Amino acid sequence: MTPVERAGESLGLMAERAVFWPRRKTLFVADTHFGKDAHFRRSGIPIPMGSEEADLDRLGSALDRCGAERLVILGDFFHANPHPDEPFMAAFAAWCERRSSLHVEAVIGNHDRHGGCETLADRVAWRDDPVIDPPFVLRHEPEACADGYVLAGHVHPVVRFRGAGADRLRLPVFWFAGRVAVLPSFGSFTGGHAIRPGPGDGVYAAGPDGVLPVSGTAEVCLA
Repeated sequence: MTPVERAGESLGLMAERAVFWPRRKTLFVADTHFGKDAHFRRSGIPIPMGSEEADLDRLGSALDRCGAERLVILGDFFHANPHPDEPFMAAFAAWCERRSSLHVEAVIGNHDRHGGCETLADRVAWRDDPVIDPPFVLRHEPEACADGYVLAGHVHPVVRFRGAGADRLRLPVFWFAGRVAVLPSFGSFTGGHAIRPGPGDGVYAAGPDGVLPVSGTAEVCLA
């Protein structure tokens, strides 16, 4: 993990695009967008299956590595109102059975309001935005709050690295501003959004093997 400190608390940034809060044994992720591939297939767009099972495996790996007892999704757990027979629903139920001691919470994001929360009410504790968990405020959209330092998602922040010649590499990032931190999108079937960090902001790129601070070699991704 890459350590950072905010609001007097130690946090660990993980390559799985997750943030671990050791004192509360809590793992944060944002924007899983489960059900997105099935939603596209129902619309007639031929999207291959398997991304959500891979995401659940990655989430399980992060939990195993940090030993978290609580998982909090910072909004957009679902992409759209799921159908009960979607493969993800059975996969998530089996995943939860294997982790029966894990407490799962989800802050309701804009995509979750399309419906579907009630289908997992026995496995996920749905929380209205914002959730006050001192010294943090857990939100979906990154809006500052007087009640604490905000941890949020929604933006799907990315940066692009330029190498020799025409080499380009785009990576998801953790973006720590003065009063708000934005986590990268956890879902593998999601896009990225250009960020424009301010002076003094901390930006950390999540690669396949670790998390590194972004230096002056990075530029804002405009695509």
